[in-house]
Amino acid sequence: MSSLRQVLKGAGKWSRSELGFMLVMIILGALFIAGGIYRFTVRPQHFRLWWDLLGCGAATLAAFIMLLICDYVLHHAFLIFIPWCLLILYLGFVEPHFGVGMGLALWVILVGQMRG
Repeated sequence: MSSLRQVLKGAGKWSRSELGFMLVMIILGALFIAGGIYRFTVRPQHFRLWWDLLGCGAATLAAFIMLLICDYVLHHAFLIFIPWCLLILYLGFVEPHFGVGMGLALWVILVGQMRG
């Protein structure tokens, strides 16, 4: 039983480390992008290359702004943070442009943090 506690204590410490946070952001970004691409394939319209790429770029900018607001709200008004995160998750899973944009925004933020 004590070895199980040690393993769980080590897992908790690892998940709060920078490497654990980085892996969570990579996986979450990949899930958003994969979900957005999947929704592009199942919708009845054809993928209009330039318009949909422009939409993904605009959604990336919107995702950056929403993540910035999310960070501010997390530190100053935690009760508003929960519905705000639910809104971001809802948009990411319902709207294909925003899903791809959110994944790209998470990856770009991660690359920016890694460069220092």
